[in-house]
Amino acid sequence: MIPTVDMDVDPAFPADLTMGLPDEEDVAEDEGYGCFRDVWTIGEVSRDEAVRMIEEERRLITLVDQASRTHAEFEAMAQAVEAAELDYLPAGYVAQHPNSELVRVVGDNAEDGSPLDALELGVAGLSYALASVGCFTAASCRSHCSDDSWSDRPVIFFAAERSTAEWLTPLVRQSGCGYADGSKRGDRLLTVEAPSITNFMDLANRIVQQADQQDPVKLSTDV
Repeated sequence: MIPTVDMDVDPAFPADLTMGLPDEEDVAEDEGYGCFRDVWTIGEVSRDEAVRMIEEERRLITLVDQASRTHAEFEAMAQAVEAAELDYLPAGYVAQHPNSELVRVVGDNAEDGSPLDALELGVAGLSYALASVGCFTAASCRSHCSDDSWSDRPVIFFAAERSTAEWLTPLVRQSGCGYADGSKRGDRLLTVEAPSITNFMDLANRIVQQADQQDPVKLSTDV
């Protein structure tokens, strides 16, 4: 029961946006780039690391999707998986389904903590995919079924060289995602957004597959 937002997307990135990666001194230790709370810099990510994150995220999302019957249940189960905490599961779920795969997975991760590097389901794989092609991810949100969700749609704020954004654009379009101007938070920030995290998972896969054929990082260094 993966939530979907009724929204229009625009796959063209804002023409007047200043593109480029933020300078190191502009990235604050506690608020990253754009004055976000509870953020950290992912740093460089290899193609193999991105693929592993994408595959693990898909496995976990499939598990939550199959186990949930409502958006509220999806939210509770997603939080349980993200935090590796059984108490987040819907009331009575563990008692009713003690041998379920969902309970086992959350319990298995309880000692080690978040299985997605403390990122949320639906944005972890794409965040790693973007980082693997030279983007700087500043903040992300899968959008939550609650009043305190800071985004009403799945979104990732990121910065990239213009050549990288142009390389990404057909993949953004093909996956049903869109761009938006994120410069109010940081003068080089762009956002990628989508009606559902399923679009984000699709885009993440397209990025790593396309990078095997034409890596934008190598292209930029060859210019």
